[in-house]
This record gives sequence, C-alpha cells and structure tokens, in this order.
Amino acid sequence: MNFLKRLTLATPVVLAALSLHMSSAQANDALPAGERPAEFTPENIEKGRVLYKQMCLRCHGPEMVGNNNAFDLRTFPLDDKARFFNSVLNGKRAMPALKGILSEAEITILWAYVGTRGGKL
Repeated sequence: MNFLKRLTLATPVVLAALSLHMSSAQANDALPAGERPAEFTPENIEKGRVLYKQMCLRCHGPEMVGNNNAFDLRTFPLDDKARFFNSVLNGKRAMPALKGILSEAEITILWAYVGTRGGKL
C-alpha cells in the first residue's frame, strides 16, 4: 500500500486519538460549572497566593513550576485533593513534610490557590 493511501486510512484514527487526548488534558484543567469546590473562594485563593509566596515559591516558582526538580503544580490533578494534602503533610521526594508546620486550614487555602492554577480557573 502506498504512503498516501496509508495516511488517508490512518487519518481518522489519528484524529480520534488526538481528540481523546486533548479532551482528557482539558478535563484536568477545567472546573466544570457547578463542580467548583466550596473552598475555591476568592478570599481563599488570595490567602493561598500569600501563603504560596511564603512557603512554596522558592521551589515551585512564581508560576507554580520551578526550574529545579520541584513538581509542576500547574499539572496537579484537580480531582485529587487528598493527594495534594498527603504531599504537603508528608512530603514527597525532595519536598519536605510540612506536618506540624501548616494547619489543615492553611493547606486548604494553598489547595484553593494551586487548584485554581493561581486563581486563573
């Protein structure tokens, strides 16, 4: 089979796969209407921004992505608050555990900031 014919036959499959990939990537960054967590209030996001600058900026950077080995927080799954809490409380790889340093309320406001991609969602 010549290249052009194979490309023509493969195009619908490639487009479908690409569409599925784009949909799942967008789903991770979107907050569907009516599904915005209660803690994602403007007040919590602003408090989270201030706390992020104090506690997280040094490693994770001003745009939530550091230029070292820090996790890119812009890609943190929005449906995994428990994982976020666990990472902050217990640390992960190079990140230190913040259990006993940050309260649950403080982690919640950090989650509001990170979960809205710095107030952008």
